[in-house]
Amino acid sequence: MTIQETPAAKAEMNLTRHCPLVACGQEVRRGERIATASAPGRGDIHAPCAGTVEHVDPYRVRLAPTDGETVVPEVLDGLSGPELLARLRELGADVPACDQVDTLIINAMDEEPNLFSRRTLLAEKLDILSAGAEALIRGFVPVDVFLAVPGGVRESLPGMEVKVLADQYPQALDPLVAKAVTGIEMPDNTLVVGLETVFHAGLIMDTGLPVMETMVTVGNSARLITLGTPVGEILTNDGETLRDGDRIVLGGVLRGTAAASPGQGVDRSTTAVGLVRNPSPVAVDAACVGCGECVRRCPARLDPAMITSYAEFGQYAKAEAEAVDACFECGLCGYFCIARRPMLQYIRLAKSELAKAAAQSGEETQP
Repeated sequence: MTIQETPAAKAEMNLTRHCPLVACGQEVRRGERIATASAPGRGDIHAPCAGTVEHVDPYRVRLAPTDGETVVPEVLDGLSGPELLARLRELGADVPACDQVDTLIINAMDEEPNLFSRRTLLAEKLDILSAGAEALIRGFVPVDVFLAVPGGVRESLPGMEVKVLADQYPQALDPLVAKAVTGIEMPDNTLVVGLETVFHAGLIMDTGLPVMETMVTVGNSARLITLGTPVGEILTNDGETLRDGDRIVLGGVLRGTAAASPGQGVDRSTTAVGLVRNPSPVAVDAACVGCGECVRRCPARLDPAMITSYAEFGQYAKAEAEAVDACFECGLCGYFCIARRPMLQYIRLAKSELAKAAAQSGEETQP
């Protein structure tokens, strides 16, 4: 059953390639835009509550909630195509940027074991999902539309063909879902969209307001949580006691990331909030022992040992030559690494540095 969280004492909005639009001491309305996205496919960020801006830096905006007004809802019914997609991003939906979409696949598979957000959305928010799916279809105008679901799911969305896929990790990750649905590895003009993005688009279409909440797995259930709610507060309300050495994990245990602090807020990409207590295996600064276990386990048929060794020593061009961009970050290499190397973290580092280098190269070549 979905549980609506009570309002938090603070709201902290994470800025990931966003530019803040507010200053300390500024009063904002609920739903007011407080940061714009600087990367294609990312949505802008809006205040989840009326309040006063307490802190701003390149990584976060913190609000102290107060009683206040909500922005005026917008009407998007007459929009379609790129104009509609642009407005959805402006109102906070992370709608991918794609010039041509022949096949649209909505991924309703929870990406990791013990995650329940997407199946809960299907079970409880079909009307909102239908509105979001209809908006994305109007925006991308695909030829074929599919809904990928695990076995045992009875719900479906109108206007699309249902594909039942194996509910086994890592088969729910987008690249493998695309291959399972189309039969082609890395198919052209095929876009896979997570169900949470469809839900966010549906909220916008239904209310006319920006995205201010998302579905998050906490414990053994999924909850509708206001964006910006501190993750430590969520766990405390769930009966957990935070201790020194604990790590709060955002997402699943295989692909998730550690929260910077208990005060870090939930954002649109947060699929789960969990707690990992010590003692537990942790990644360490250790040398590769050459066992080859990561190579055997990699579903993308890459050489994670070589890629991560290049990334460790800043050899990002060599990591690129080893096809680091083909990695879809399932995390199995790090899970099975007997040396406990931070495999996934090195891969993400290499991708990030290569993206920065490409962006700088593009800026230098512009007239």
